[in-house]
Amino acid sequence: MMERIIFFILAAVSLGFFTVSIYEKLRVIRAGRAEERGDRPLRRWRYFFQQVVLHQKIRKHPLFGVAHIFIMWGFVFLIFSSIHMVSSRLFDRPFPAVFSTPGFVLVRDVFLVLVIGGVIASLTRRLLVKPEWLKNNAEAFIIQALILVIVISEWLYYGKSDEVLLKGISWWVHFLAIFAFFFLIPLSKHLHIVFAPFNTYWHTLAPQGALPPVHCGENGSGRYGVGKPEEFTWKQLFDAFSCAKCGRCNGSCPAYQCGEELKPKRMNGRLRKYMEKRSAVFQVSKQDKEKQSKKGHKKGQNKAKGQGRIAGGIIEEGYLWSCTTCGACMEVCPVSCEHLTKIIDIRRFFVSRDKELPPEVTEVLAGIAEQGIPSGSKRSEDVDYTWAREMGIPTWAEHPGAEYLYFVGCAPAFDLLARRTAVTFAGILQRAGVDFAILGAEEWCCGETARRLGDERLFQQTVGRNITLWREKGIKKIVTACPHCFNTLQNEYAQFGGSYEVIPHTALLAELVARGKIKPSQGPGLVVAYHDPCYLGRYNGFYEEQRELLRALPGIRLIEMPRHKEDSFCCGGGGGRFWVQKDKENVIGQHRWQEALDTGADLIATACPYCRITFERESGRQEAEQKMGIADIAEILSARI
Repeated sequence: MMERIIFFILAAVSLGFFTVSIYEKLRVIRAGRAEERGDRPLRRWRYFFQQVVLHQKIRKHPLFGVAHIFIMWGFVFLIFSSIHMVSSRLFDRPFPAVFSTPGFVLVRDVFLVLVIGGVIASLTRRLLVKPEWLKNNAEAFIIQALILVIVISEWLYYGKSDEVLLKGISWWVHFLAIFAFFFLIPLSKHLHIVFAPFNTYWHTLAPQGALPPVHCGENGSGRYGVGKPEEFTWKQLFDAFSCAKCGRCNGSCPAYQCGEELKPKRMNGRLRKYMEKRSAVFQVSKQDKEKQSKKGHKKGQNKAKGQGRIAGGIIEEGYLWSCTTCGACMEVCPVSCEHLTKIIDIRRFFVSRDKELPPEVTEVLAGIAEQGIPSGSKRSEDVDYTWAREMGIPTWAEHPGAEYLYFVGCAPAFDLLARRTAVTFAGILQRAGVDFAILGAEEWCCGETARRLGDERLFQQTVGRNITLWREKGIKKIVTACPHCFNTLQNEYAQFGGSYEVIPHTALLAELVARGKIKPSQGPGLVVAYHDPCYLGRYNGFYEEQRELLRALPGIRLIEMPRHKEDSFCCGGGGGRFWVQKDKENVIGQHRWQEALDTGADLIATACPYCRITFERESGRQEAEQKMGIADIAEILSARI
């Protein structure tokens, strides 16, 4: 009888602590802004099954993937086994009875072995084959030790049925370890055991390359963005408690890997710590906050508010502008944390409140607003379509009703190399008999750079301008050679009523070759390494079209970069950095360029003007014997027509 009382007291205390801790965290999360995450349940359950049940992302690291599967599913099964242990010892009534059958005993023993094997594999990875992004700490080893204690004690309990003392000790050790687990989970990174499955179900169903729109107030005069943690949405707050602190995001982040300030893992970790320490700030109502502010009392809470600034407080301001928005952190996150939207929301706060912006950012945004081009130069000096007139390419005003609008983008107006790609691509379209036109002097920036830098107001004004113009002209189909333009036109204009059929230039070229409209001829033998642009590949899934096109060219032997497709490493030009840091050293670009050189290829091919220009700049810094060719896929194709 006494054993029962002690057991249930300990169980009540540990479960009570666990329950109250989870409840307090949920109260904090509920204080976040509203956000719809319950739509399209079938798609959500399918993704849940892929990531939680099958461990799709975790299995990309085979050793740990297998270890985690063994431990997780072993524990799920052993929950029922532990219930059986309680009912057998305390009530002498095995529940349910099937748990005492030989079949169950066999399955239980298999799962015990799998969990032990999983722990051994996990420890092997931490001690012998540890990736750079994985950080060891006492907490990780304590958790592993507890898991082993829970499993081995259960094994001893069932295996030593004739030794009463050892059986009793094993039983108590087993449950004391479980109770300790209930105390540790809310205080450690293993809180993801509770939150991550839900976070995975609630992952965004929007196109990966689409940022969520925000209301900028009447006539675009409102304030928007996130300056304090309390202003995040509930899902953004939920991310922080779901984070497993595994470090995969840091391991894939180009800025972090190249020594810049950005550390995606740190954002979730510090946000969680802030919420746990300052939970009262989240839980009071807006009315209470206003009253407290006016009366000037409750100093602790007011102090918390003052310390609650994100940039310059919870994270460093340099963190904000290091992000290339490549999406690699979100691609690898096994628990569906969405780092990028937080960074953009903080940038939006700075821009909308006229905070101290880096002068380069101010210059780029002013260029888009005043000239329709991010370079900061006068439109009359930069935007030159003489090449189009010389080629006989009509403007839409001259040829209304063309099948395609060729949206040239800003890079060709700024850079001669990008312009060469535009000329080459347009020439191929002419040769293939494609019916297309350009806007010429009427073309205005698509707004992508403004949005990634946080100026949502300017972005929406730009979108409104373009949609109005294109609606008047009856434009339906658009082709572009810039993945950044493609992503914005395809995935973000629809948020404002601009729905178009948008095609990346490589996809159209691959289609023309496949249909026989373009017939490549034999060219010099070349080994070509293809670099996947983030906004074409990771964001929009265009991987095979470019590769199929290159393989279709006689004399081309395609090889892969060390990191390719969804694991591709950014060139450093995204997130507005191409324009903001055009006169600065691009360490990320240097890193990727060295990877290209290490392949030993004759030529690096890409399908993005930012990547192309970045590699050309890095190539110019290399010794002559290290040089390799650089070309857009359109140029490689053109040389073989």
